[in-house]
Amino acid sequence: MELPKFCLCCEILCCPGMAASSNRIFVMQALQIKPDPCDQYIICCSNILQILACCAQCFCDEGTANALRFLADLVFCIVLSCIQTQTNYEIKNNPTTGGQWPMVPQGMK
Repeated sequence: MELPKFCLCCEILCCPGMAASSNRIFVMQALQIKPDPCDQYIICCSNILQILACCAQCFCDEGTANALRFLADLVFCIVLSCIQTQTNYEIKNNPTTGGQWPMVPQGMK
């Protein structure tokens, strides 16, 4: 197995949120799409919920901590699926890509 493919598998399995976010940012930059402020607020809300869930494990009872962790994980999965869907839609429907993954722009190399 090639090392880049192994690293890609590790990234997808260990850090799915960061992998999806970096793909989203890459596609947006490559296709010169401006980020929507609403998207940023939703992602920020998901991040804040994750932080609150971590704090709840330290300072709250077990039931509250588990409920907040479940809520944070649920919101994370929803946001992750939206990020993946948005990226897929932009690749498939943007006339400049022709349904193919965009090439790395000159400024990003």
